[in-house]
Amino acid sequence: MTFRLVLLLLALVVLAACQSAPAAVQDARPAFPTMTPGVVQSGNLGPPPDGNAAQGSPATIIAQANPPTPAPNLAACPLGDPAVTLAAAPTSAQAVADAISSYLTAGGSLNGLESGLRDRWGLINASEAGGFVRSDLDLTGEGSPEVLVSLITPDAGGALLIFSCMDRRILTRYAGLPDDGLRGEPPRLLNTSDLNADGLADLVFTSRACDENDDCRYRTQMVTFDRVRGRFRNLLEGALSSAELPRLEDVDADRVTELIVPQTDDGNAASGPLRTGEIVYDWNGAIYVRSFTNEDPPRFRVQVAHEADAAFAAGDYAAAALLYRQTADDPELENWQNDDSAILPAYALYRLLLLDSFTDDPRLVETQARLLGAYPDLAAAPVYAEMAMRYWATLQATNNLRSACDDVRAIMAARPEAVGLLNRYGSRSPVYTATALCPF
Repeated sequence: MTFRLVLLLLALVVLAACQSAPAAVQDARPAFPTMTPGVVQSGNLGPPPDGNAAQGSPATIIAQANPPTPAPNLAACPLGDPAVTLAAAPTSAQAVADAISSYLTAGGSLNGLESGLRDRWGLINASEAGGFVRSDLDLTGEGSPEVLVSLITPDAGGALLIFSCMDRRILTRYAGLPDDGLRGEPPRLLNTSDLNADGLADLVFTSRACDENDDCRYRTQMVTFDRVRGRFRNLLEGALSSAELPRLEDVDADRVTELIVPQTDDGNAASGPLRTGEIVYDWNGAIYVRSFTNEDPPRFRVQVAHEADAAFAAGDYAAAALLYRQTADDPELENWQNDDSAILPAYALYRLLLLDSFTDDPRLVETQARLLGAYPDLAAAPVYAEMAMRYWATLQATNNLRSACDDVRAIMAARPEAVGLLNRYGSRSPVYTATALCPF
């Protein structure tokens, strides 16, 4: 090899050695643990050949100690036996449910049950609200219809009982009993269809009961079958009490039926005037709750005055002013007490004077002038006209609302009819005090 060739090879070697090594690439991905290679283990998890379970694996011991519970056969009903009869008449609601369950489990017929409840026990009768026995509704979706019994229990009054088949027995699945101590009529069904579009039948039933004063109320309940819990549950927070029979209607066209309680009673001497209208109960996804109230316009003058006072106390001064003017001026409003048309306009103008002074309403002078024009002779005017004039005079002299009310309360102390005239409208009306009549 020539000397020149040797030099060339040496130069190539040195050049390769001097070339810089490439930089390592950093992996930004997170480091996940990798699966560790292993081997498959196999073996018999059962007891050893000698059959000693205590020496078996823990899994085997637990499985043998906790064998699966067989699911109840909810479609297996007892076989009929025409010879079965009802036992002696029970003396309590619980005993009634137990006796019916035993009778049906022994193979008793529905016809025999109905005739026995009517003729032997006397717990149902042939009237429209006299109770019933029926078995045409599968409320649980378990394949066989439930037995529904509406009757009068010996100790609790009207009740609805629901019985279902299970493993050749008939069990009491629900007992709808009154919770107010009143012995009402046997319940009647208002609905057996799906009200809230959840695929389950909803049972609505009501019972009418009257107290010793012949004040009669409907007690309405709503139940459905809970498939998760395997029992019937209430869809209302408690039995609804109402003077009128409720109705069912989809009032907002959302495919969910609302429960509507009419309010048609406008009151009596004991209660005082009542607002009419209807209360709507709607589905909230779990139960039916009170959603809203549709009230009819007030019929009586004192009702408008009560609404005005409530708005004043709540700080809704614009609404209060409108309602006070309506109390004083609306000719369509009826009297609850015979002298309402003479007493309440004066009261409304007095309260309007207080409101205008408190809110610095520019109509204050106009209100005071109206009082002067309507009641020039204070001796012959209602007490509220004198209260208004004293309030105005003191306010003009002191420019102090509290001082003006102090003078007004002195009049009320001397003339107690100022409070008494407002507290004669029954137990359901507001109760007034001297402080409430001049609150500053």
